[in-house]
Amino acid sequence: MPVRKIGNATIEKVEEICGAGFKPARMFPRFDQEAFDAQKGWMVPDHVEPGSDRLVGSVHTWIVKTGRHTILIDTCLGNHKDRHNPGWNRLNTPFLERLSACGCQPESVDFVMCTHLHVDHVGWNTKLENGRWVPTFPNAKYLFARREYAHWENEHKTQGKETNGGSFDDSVLPIVEAGKAVMIDSDHQPDPLLTIKDYPGHTPGSIAINLRDGGKQACFSGDIMHHPIQVYHPDWSSQFCSDQELSARSRRKLLEDCSESNALLCPAHFPGANAGHIKPAGDAFKIEWDKI
Repeated sequence: MPVRKIGNATIEKVEEICGAGFKPARMFPRFDQEAFDAQKGWMVPDHVEPGSDRLVGSVHTWIVKTGRHTILIDTCLGNHKDRHNPGWNRLNTPFLERLSACGCQPESVDFVMCTHLHVDHVGWNTKLENGRWVPTFPNAKYLFARREYAHWENEHKTQGKETNGGSFDDSVLPIVEAGKAVMIDSDHQPDPLLTIKDYPGHTPGSIAINLRDGGKQACFSGDIMHHPIQVYHPDWSSQFCSDQELSARSRRKLLEDCSESNALLCPAHFPGANAGHIKPAGDAFKIEWDKI
């Protein structure tokens, strides 16, 4: 994938899987067909599958290199893991080889940062080694938002191994047990170029990670939005948001923040032209794709 520059820092997307998934009426409880059709022309084929209208989504990691540190933002699904979703179950992808091709060996990673702890954002935190889940990035500290971790830790008391589709047990707890986890608040700054901001609603502790250097900024927004149609309709929260109304407010705030700062928005699931600049458009927004 192309390498983008934010000042002297670089960002690069490494994809694990990509394909068509849910139909929009299933994904968005507030879905409106007429509003969707008004935007469909530019969304097909990269973001909407022709003929079916199924939403196309990518699962990927962002590599950020600041000159001081190598940072991974979100770690996808992982290999060999039991998942209820058939398309995610027992994957065997060359994801680590793709990272290495970008000059990112597992040993070189300083920080792993998870925007939240859903199953498709924590999977490569660990790998299977001699029948045990061990940290994939042996020299890294794994940064988890304190409020986010506390929520799932509490869920684990009643749900056990089913918590987050099994990912809390195989992709989060082994990191804590290995002494690699650092619980952070929004004032934590792992690198001088990085800041963190709370945007709760998708999950109780969802965060975005901001990179700023040389007068430029990028915003890694995780699942505060899943699909570019939400730029145009920020009130369309996904069915996976734990608090639909709070998620919508956080999404609008994120879009306002990106518009005001001219940050390059880098979400977790946009395929194709996967990053862009947010501009106001009436009572909503539009996206100008960063085509490099």
